[in-house]
Amino acid sequence: MSEIQPAAEPDRSALIAEATKRAGLIWISVPGQGRPYPAWHIWRPGTAPAGGASPPPPGAAYVVTGPGEQPLPGLGEGGPVEAGQVTVTVPSKDSGGSLISWTAAVSRVAAGSAEWEAVCGSLAAGRLNAVLEPGETSLAQRWARTAVIFRLSPTGPR
Repeated sequence: MSEIQPAAEPDRSALIAEATKRAGLIWISVPGQGRPYPAWHIWRPGTAPAGGASPPPPGAAYVVTGPGEQPLPGLGEGGPVEAGQVTVTVPSKDSGGSLISWTAAVSRVAAGSAEWEAVCGSLAAGRLNAVLEPGETSLAQRWARTAVIFRLSPTGPR
């Protein structure tokens, strides 16, 4: 007689990464704000540490906010990060309901940093209806002056 084994618990960080990567938008709930805000984003996977002995970190979602961009009250547009943590809800494409929710540590990506350069092009590519102002050569140029890119990194058990 064979014994039935319970299904293995899925890797939560893999679920967060896959669901968030495939989502067209996420909902960000900032403590103290009255409601969650929708945000278009990109997902960037974590990179494996040198030597490959341990699994890579789960990655992070990146969002941009500022004048002429999506409003994300409470994240610190143009100033310091106000919310240290937020809740990210990934909607189901089928039902529109919540597919998965996760807690994220919020950090500002410094304009001109290697991380900024790595994510700015992908974010700009997703900003389909952006119009450059006279004298502007790229969204990255505008964002460096007027907007903020935030990294939303999953926290908690993985």
